[in-house]
Amino acid sequence: MTQVREIDVMTGAETTRPYVAAELAALPPPPTLAEAKAAKLAALAALRYARETGGIAGFRTDRESQALLTGAALAATLDAGYSVDWKGEAGWVALNATQLLDAAQAVRAHVQACFSNERAHAEAIEALATTEAVQAYDVTTGWP
Repeated sequence: MTQVREIDVMTGAETTRPYVAAELAALPPPPTLAEAKAAKLAALAALRYARETGGIAGFRTDRESQALLTGAALAATLDAGYSVDWKGEAGWVALNATQLLDAAQAVRAHVQACFSNERAHAEAIEALATTEAVQAYDVTTGWP
């Protein structure tokens, strides 16, 4: 018969008792390989989104800021004399067309690096053969 050792956290008193089969039946079953992969991929996507939208070098990279910067970069492409007052992480700056295009390219490179890293991790996770390997896989590496 299996015994369970219990320690009272208030008094430190230790007792043992027989393990009740109903306790085992009440435990949730371990995740299947597919469930473990789905959970890890969801965590990976959340991490990618946080890194993607976390900002770079004075520029916000949330989805709205990406769209605004894309629009400003398009205007700069069409008009080399275009300039804009931009509110960045450190406050207001005046950006000319060249600076806007440089900023847009930097933000685009950052966003793409986040998606590329997510893809590399996702492919590695999909290739894993055991639930334990999936659960142990570290998705925190390689982010810009």
